Amino acid sequence: MIKDDFFKTLASPWLWGIVLLGAMLPMVLSSYYTHILTIALVYVALASAWNIVGGMSGQISLAHSLFIGTGAMLSAALLVKLGINMWAGLVIAAATAGLLGAIIAWIDFRFQLGHLSFVLITLAFAEMASIVVEGWDFLGGASGLLLPQDTGNFLDFQFGGGRGAFWVMLGLATIIVLVNVAILNSPLGYYLRTIRDNEKAAQAIGVNVLRQKTTAMVISAVLTSIVGTAYVRYLTFADPYLLASPVITIEIVLFATVGGLGRAYGPALGALLLVPLGEVLRGKLGGAVPGLHYFIYGIVVIVVILATPSGLLPLFERLFWRRSRMLPKI
Repeated sequence: MIKDDFFKTLASPWLWGIVLLGAMLPMVLSSYYTHILTIALVYVALASAWNIVGGMSGQISLAHSLFIGTGAMLSAALLVKLGINMWAGLVIAAATAGLLGAIIAWIDFRFQLGHLSFVLITLAFAEMASIVVEGWDFLGGASGLLLPQDTGNFLDFQFGGGRGAFWVMLGLATIIVLVNVAILNSPLGYYLRTIRDNEKAAQAIGVNVLRQKTTAMVISAVLTSIVGTAYVRYLTFADPYLLASPVITIEIVLFATVGGLGRAYGPALGALLLVPLGEVLRGKLGGAVPGLHYFIYGIVVIVVILATPSGLLPLFERLFWRRSRMLPKI
């Protein structure tokens, strides 16, 4: 059963007002700023998918570049090498990512890994995946894969340019945020938070730790893979150094942490603030003084983390949401 707060969220005029306003932005913004917001929505979706594992159950996974790479590189390879429709490739890649996620969750349970050990194991999986992608010609190897031109044929998983890609990413990001809300208001969400707070106590009261961890990891992996497939279609080039690199997972963890771990809207807030900030700083300052935009970006992140250790979402709640009481605290 899902608590009433989920249905209140679905009926919230604030939520759908924000989504509707966002959907109108490509009509008034230049292609450059539309691109920035599209990338921000990609990271909203990725950070929210990661939050199911890293925030709710406290498993700081660095293996999500494996799932992104599976969605992006495998679906691209199936299209380019075998001519398989990208919709079918999306399903195949998502199923593969889900299986890999289940294996990682089983290894964690079977060997009773501590938090640090789990981080290192998932990082090792990510590094191995990066090596496999870069060395396997079927997946494009180090040179990557160039996808066919986007002509706007949705049946071929094409979005029709920047605006179409923006709306697809907005839809994906909204769905994954709502999945976070649903999980937090379901028994799975309670089990995951119990495991996060005290795994031994959770086992003692009868929580099936393996089942809950596996469920969370599989959901997170499948959603991440789907976003990876949509992302590579937007980029039209499957770059292994971008899509299969552990660096992309570190960025996801950063956005989720800054926004607020374990909260439905926290990772989305972090990505929506930090991604445009980083892109604008790079565009405006990157050519002036080499590395200056990274320095300023780093200062901003440090200040935010020191000022609000639990993330920006609680601060936003104090300033706005709790006063208006229009949105449940999630």
